[in-house]
Amino acid sequence: MTRPKTISDEELLAVARKVFREKGNTASTRAIASQAGISEAVLYQRFGSKEDLFFAAMSPRALDLESLLGPERPTEPAPVFVRNVVIRMAQEFAEVIPLALEIVMHPKGRRPSWQRAQPGLAHLREGLVTRLAWFEARKVIRPSTAERTAQLLIGLAHDWAIGITGHNPAAKQGTHDLAEMADIVWQGFAR
Repeated sequence: MTRPKTISDEELLAVARKVFREKGNTASTRAIASQAGISEAVLYQRFGSKEDLFFAAMSPRALDLESLLGPERPTEPAPVFVRNVVIRMAQEFAEVIPLALEIVMHPKGRRPSWQRAQPGLAHLREGLVTRLAWFEARKVIRPSTAERTAQLLIGLAHDWAIGITGHNPAAKQGTHDLAEMADIVWQGFAR
């Protein structure tokens, strides 16, 4: 009979992610195991190697389009939808960009496994276009703007996230400027 896990893999990866973010890929497995309350042996049993643990911990999770974009037929008024989506995308990018930078800086950072785990911005863009097209069909936004607007909104969220990454962690909570920018973009494509 085996002993039950005292910490789930997800909890263990969260601890490892925290340690790797603080110390980079030079963080010791001993420090990670200690903070997780397990032995190094258990750590290696679960993840095989320090490198495998690093990539498992630092690989961004797949984008949850429903939580980022909401339902395909938005229930919020269009300007509120635009503002909220830009803020949620920017906050997601602010979480993902530092992880991606850590992976890219790793000596084996171009590893295909973490790249395959991400559905990529194309799915995000397609999902956003679908939702904006819904507003377009209801004559809330100008005709033929859904695709270009989706690209612009993703770019805005991405640019904001890059701007705060590493510079001002407290800014992640302050999205007032971002909301104002989303409102300005809304004014440009609203009917």
